[in-house]
Amino acid sequence: MFYIITFFVIVMLIFINGFTDAPNAITTVVSTKVLSFKKAAMLSAVFNLIGIVVMSFINISVADCISNVVILQDGILGIAGLCSAMISVIIFSGISSMFGIPTSETHGLVAGLTGSAIALGSISSVNFNEWKSVCIGLIWSVLGTYILGIFIYKILKNILNKVSVNKIKKYQIFSSLGLSFMHGAQDGQKFIGVIILYMYILKGMKIPQSISILDNIWIVIFVSIIMFFGVSIGGRKIVENIGNNMVELNNTKGIISDITTVVNLLIASFCGLPVSTTHVKTISIIALGEGENVNKKSIFSIFKAWIWTFPVCLILSCIIAGVLKNVII
Repeated sequence: MFYIITFFVIVMLIFINGFTDAPNAITTVVSTKVLSFKKAAMLSAVFNLIGIVVMSFINISVADCISNVVILQDGILGIAGLCSAMISVIIFSGISSMFGIPTSETHGLVAGLTGSAIALGSISSVNFNEWKSVCIGLIWSVLGTYILGIFIYKILKNILNKVSVNKIKKYQIFSSLGLSFMHGAQDGQKFIGVIILYMYILKGMKIPQSISILDNIWIVIFVSIIMFFGVSIGGRKIVENIGNNMVELNNTKGIISDITTVVNLLIASFCGLPVSTTHVKTISIIALGEGENVNKKSIFSIFKAWIWTFPVCLILSCIIAGVLKNVII
């Protein structure tokens, strides 16, 4: 029964990731009134699904990283550790989304897995080589995106100023679809890694350093479908907070933000770096503020959520794992 509950919790987190991360792909196209929220969310869901499937066959290294970030025990204790990590992220993300604050399920997931692995084993259960990739990804998603955003803005600003608004609006639809594709390519892989971790714990097998997609194609399809439903519903509050409250966006800045995010996620995916789509998209918008019309209060609240993600999810998962250990043994 506990195995079924854990699988259900994993499915819930995949759905929540789609729900809370959908705004990253559609924020600019909705806030600049190119598409309605419902239409943008549905188109995003379709291309998110395509992105998961296509990138899984091109480069699966992000899923490799997540499935190997910790070493969980076989059997019921390993499943308890996985369940604890998922619950901690669901609680943290759920509370944050109620206030329209975008969080990173990526880093919540890594922190949660680390907390439960330590609680049920020891610090030696943590794979610090994979943690190094996570830390590099964090730096890249924040600092790399900011520098890249300013660079791309300076290049494209004058070019796009000569293009009519109607043409830019058409281009925005394509950039939004590209961003939806890359969201699936990045975040989909993380949950493919989680389910593979779940399956290998059940079988009592050691997780390989490199995952075979052909052997796990049903997992790819399953994650794609669950995330499709999450993305199609979307998070309207988060769209309003990112797109309307942080920086005053116009169509030109909107498309440049999307292009910056797509380029950043593409580089990270091919380098096997698990990055937060939320971080990348939010920072790309902040980079366009150029110090003007930036709502510092809104940005500060988002940064606070990011800073608290690691310690809260790690400690929460550690506590839940300790409770579950006493209950199931």
